[in-house]
Amino acid sequence: MLELMIVVAVLGIIGAMAVPMFSATDATRLTSAAGVLAADIDAARAESIAHSDDPRLIVFDNNDVTWHIAAASDPTTPISHPDTVLPYSRSFGTSALKQLQGVTIESYNLDTASETNDNKLGFGIYGQTDQTSDATITLRSGENVLTLSVNATTGEVSIGQVN
Repeated sequence: MLELMIVVAVLGIIGAMAVPMFSATDATRLTSAAGVLAADIDAARAESIAHSDDPRLIVFDNNDVTWHIAAASDPTTPISHPDTVLPYSRSFGTSALKQLQGVTIESYNLDTASETNDNKLGFGIYGQTDQTSDATITLRSGENVLTLSVNATTGEVSIGQVN
Protein backbone atom coordinates (compact mmCIF):
# COMPACT_ATOMS: atom_id res chain seq x y z
CA MET A 1 0.00 0.00 0.00
CA LEU A 2 2.85 2.37 0.82
CA GLU A 3 4.47 1.68 -2.56
CA LEU A 4 1.19 2.37 -4.33
CA MET A 5 0.83 5.71 -2.50
CA ILE A 6 4.40 6.67 -3.48
CA VAL A 7 3.72 5.80 -7.14
CA VAL A 8 0.50 7.85 -7.08
CA ALA A 9 2.32 10.79 -5.47
CA VAL A 10 5.13 10.66 -8.06
CA LEU A 11 2.59 10.49 -10.90
CA GLY A 12 0.78 13.47 -9.39
CA ILE A 13 3.99 15.51 -9.28
CA ILE A 14 4.86 14.59 -12.86
CA GLY A 15 1.33 15.46 -13.97
CA ALA A 16 1.46 18.82 -12.19
CA MET A 17 4.70 19.64 -13.99
CA ALA A 18 3.41 18.48 -17.39
CA VAL A 19 0.08 20.35 -17.44
CA PRO A 20 1.61 23.83 -17.94
CA MET A 21 3.59 22.51 -20.91
CA PHE A 22 0.39 21.44 -22.69
CA SER A 23 -1.73 24.51 -22.01
CA ALA A 24 -0.77 27.57 -24.01
CA THR A 25 -0.44 30.72 -21.99
CA ASP A 26 -1.29 34.09 -23.48
CA ALA A 27 2.42 34.90 -23.88
CA THR A 28 3.14 31.59 -25.62
CA ARG A 29 0.13 31.99 -27.88
CA LEU A 30 1.20 35.54 -28.71
CA THR A 31 4.75 34.50 -29.59
CA SER A 32 3.44 31.73 -31.84
CA ALA A 33 1.02 34.11 -33.55
CA ALA A 34 3.82 36.60 -34.19
CA GLY A 35 5.89 33.84 -35.76
CA VAL A 36 3.03 32.87 -38.08
CA LEU A 37 2.39 36.46 -39.15
CA ALA A 38 6.12 37.12 -39.65
CA ALA A 39 6.38 34.01 -41.84
CA ASP A 40 3.43 35.19 -43.93
CA ILE A 41 4.99 38.65 -44.33
CA ASP A 42 8.21 36.96 -45.46
CA ALA A 43 6.19 34.83 -47.89
CA ALA A 44 4.55 37.93 -49.39
CA ARG A 45 7.97 39.54 -49.73
CA ALA A 46 9.40 36.45 -51.48
CA GLU A 47 6.34 36.24 -53.75
CA SER A 48 6.86 39.90 -54.75
CA ILE A 49 10.45 39.21 -55.74
CA ALA A 50 9.35 36.15 -57.73
CA HIS A 51 6.43 37.98 -59.38
CA SER A 52 7.94 41.35 -60.21
CA ASP A 53 5.24 41.90 -62.86
CA ASP A 54 2.54 41.93 -60.15
CA PRO A 55 4.02 42.39 -56.63
CA ARG A 56 2.26 41.00 -53.57
CA LEU A 57 0.87 42.60 -50.48
CA ILE A 58 -0.55 41.64 -47.11
CA VAL A 59 -4.09 42.93 -46.60
CA PHE A 60 -5.43 43.12 -43.04
CA ASP A 61 -9.19 42.72 -42.68
CA ASN A 62 -11.20 44.85 -40.31
CA ASN A 63 -12.16 41.99 -37.97
CA ASP A 64 -8.78 42.20 -36.14
CA VAL A 65 -7.83 38.53 -36.66
CA THR A 66 -7.65 37.98 -40.43
CA TRP A 67 -5.22 38.81 -43.23
CA HIS A 68 -4.47 37.55 -46.72
CA ILE A 69 -1.76 37.77 -49.35
CA ALA A 70 -2.92 39.25 -52.64
CA ALA A 71 -1.52 40.50 -55.91
CA ALA A 72 -1.24 44.28 -56.12
CA SER A 73 -3.46 44.21 -59.21
CA ASP A 74 -6.34 42.66 -57.20
CA PRO A 75 -5.91 43.30 -53.46
CA THR A 76 -9.35 41.92 -52.54
CA THR A 77 -8.66 38.39 -53.83
CA PRO A 78 -6.13 36.17 -52.00
CA ILE A 79 -3.54 34.41 -54.13
CA SER A 80 -3.33 30.62 -53.95
CA HIS A 81 -1.15 29.22 -51.18
CA PRO A 82 1.77 27.42 -52.86
CA ASP A 83 1.42 24.31 -50.65
CA THR A 84 -2.34 23.86 -50.36
CA VAL A 85 -3.50 25.70 -53.50
CA LEU A 86 -6.26 27.18 -51.31
CA PRO A 87 -6.68 30.95 -50.97
CA TYR A 88 -3.79 32.39 -48.93
CA SER A 89 -6.04 33.78 -46.20
CA ARG A 90 -5.31 33.34 -42.49
CA SER A 91 -7.27 33.95 -39.33
CA PHE A 92 -6.27 33.53 -35.70
CA GLY A 93 -8.53 31.00 -33.99
CA THR A 94 -9.66 29.08 -37.09
CA SER A 95 -8.41 26.16 -39.20
CA ALA A 96 -4.65 25.66 -38.88
CA LEU A 97 -4.45 28.58 -36.43
CA LYS A 98 -7.21 27.31 -34.13
CA GLN A 99 -4.82 27.05 -31.17
CA LEU A 100 -4.19 30.81 -31.49
CA GLN A 101 -7.74 31.73 -30.55
CA GLY A 102 -7.78 34.85 -28.42
CA VAL A 103 -4.96 36.57 -30.32
CA THR A 104 -6.01 39.75 -32.08
CA ILE A 105 -4.35 42.33 -34.26
CA GLU A 106 -4.64 45.28 -31.91
CA SER A 107 -3.26 47.88 -34.32
CA TYR A 108 -1.04 48.43 -37.31
CA ASN A 109 0.81 51.44 -38.59
CA LEU A 110 1.05 51.11 -42.36
CA ASP A 111 1.65 54.36 -44.15
CA THR A 112 2.34 54.58 -47.84
CA ALA A 113 3.35 57.57 -49.88
CA SER A 114 -0.27 58.06 -50.97
CA GLU A 115 -2.23 57.04 -47.86
CA THR A 116 -1.81 57.13 -44.11
CA ASN A 117 -2.43 53.94 -42.12
CA ASP A 118 -4.21 51.96 -44.79
CA ASN A 119 -4.70 48.21 -44.30
CA LYS A 120 -2.13 47.03 -46.87
CA LEU A 121 1.57 46.23 -46.59
CA GLY A 122 3.02 46.00 -50.08
CA PHE A 123 6.41 44.89 -51.38
CA GLY A 124 8.46 45.87 -54.40
CA ILE A 125 10.47 43.76 -56.80
CA TYR A 126 13.54 43.90 -54.54
CA GLY A 127 11.68 43.02 -51.34
CA GLN A 128 11.40 46.59 -50.08
CA THR A 129 8.09 47.76 -48.65
CA ASP A 130 5.81 50.46 -50.02
CA GLN A 131 6.08 52.26 -46.69
CA THR A 132 7.67 55.65 -46.05
CA SER A 133 8.82 54.43 -42.63
CA ASP A 134 9.04 51.10 -40.81
CA ALA A 135 5.65 49.39 -40.50
CA THR A 136 4.48 48.07 -37.13
CA ILE A 137 1.83 45.50 -36.28
CA THR A 138 0.78 45.02 -32.67
CA LEU A 139 -0.78 41.75 -31.51
CA ARG A 140 -2.66 41.18 -28.26
CA SER A 141 -3.55 38.10 -26.24
CA GLY A 142 -5.17 38.80 -22.90
CA GLU A 143 -3.08 41.43 -21.13
CA ASN A 144 0.01 40.74 -23.25
CA VAL A 145 1.03 42.67 -26.35
CA LEU A 146 3.81 42.12 -28.88
CA THR A 147 4.87 44.31 -31.79
CA LEU A 148 6.31 43.21 -35.12
CA SER A 149 8.34 45.73 -37.11
CA VAL A 150 8.90 45.57 -40.86
CA ASN A 151 11.92 47.49 -42.10
CA ALA A 152 10.80 49.86 -44.86
CA THR A 153 14.01 49.52 -46.86
CA THR A 154 14.70 45.79 -46.64
CA GLY A 155 11.26 44.34 -45.84
CA GLU A 156 12.77 42.23 -43.05
CA VAL A 157 10.53 41.45 -40.07
CA SER A 158 11.64 41.67 -36.45
CA ILE A 159 9.56 40.42 -33.55
CA GLY A 160 9.63 42.38 -30.31
CA GLN A 161 9.30 41.16 -26.74
CA VAL A 162 6.03 40.22 -25.07
CA ASN A 163 4.90 43.04 -22.74
